[in-house]
Amino acid sequence: MIARLLRRWWWMGVVVTALSGVGWAVFGSAAGLAVVPKNHSAFRTCVLTAYPKATFVAGDTWADENSPTAKRGGGNAMQVQSNTGRNNRAYIRFDLTKCVPTPSSAATVHKATLRLNLATAPPGSRIYNLNRVTGPCPEAATTCWTESNLTWNNKPTVAASATATLALSATSTLNRFYDFDVTTDVAAMAAATASNYGWQLADSAEGNATSVIVTFKAKDLASASGAPQLVIVYSP
Repeated sequence: MIARLLRRWWWMGVVVTALSGVGWAVFGSAAGLAVVPKNHSAFRTCVLTAYPKATFVAGDTWADENSPTAKRGGGNAMQVQSNTGRNNRAYIRFDLTKCVPTPSSAATVHKATLRLNLATAPPGSRIYNLNRVTGPCPEAATTCWTESNLTWNNKPTVAASATATLALSATSTLNRFYDFDVTTDVAAMAAATASNYGWQLADSAEGNATSVIVTFKAKDLASASGAPQLVIVYSP
């Protein structure tokens, strides 16, 4: 039995389709044929760099347990510390509406990565937890979680489970970016099933007997190099 073969050729602007073994052919004008692409959505990549001139970040700061009313925003670094009575936690939030186009509630977030540049490494091996912030502050004032107002006493609440973790040590490379996978959080923010209050970064084992400090570069640098980034891949 002769297998059926599909053949097409063009001749004088006419398409001839013949099926071998069938014994018939279909003729049609090339101008009358339409090509229908497979259904797909274009992927977009949005890179938000936390730098004052770009204003892509709503704020980055840190809270100081030893100075519970101190406001630490405006510096060129965010500090995270584990020490009894002297713990420090960092906070960062990006403005997703700066993406063009802004991820809509119907958008699919394929990947979202928070990137922080390491300024100083801890003296030993540590694990750091990144938790999504769930409320602006204990008193629920929307103006509380800002770079200029956040303190240890009014620090916001966070999700019980960490979104991502990061292992660092004394040998960790300085002046390079370390990534946190925040895809689930950004997808929820885009879909409006979670408010965009940003994230908290803290030592996973706070209250260490001796001080263990790590610092990451903040948006108040002399240039955008090393400033925090949020990279989002989404569609449509």
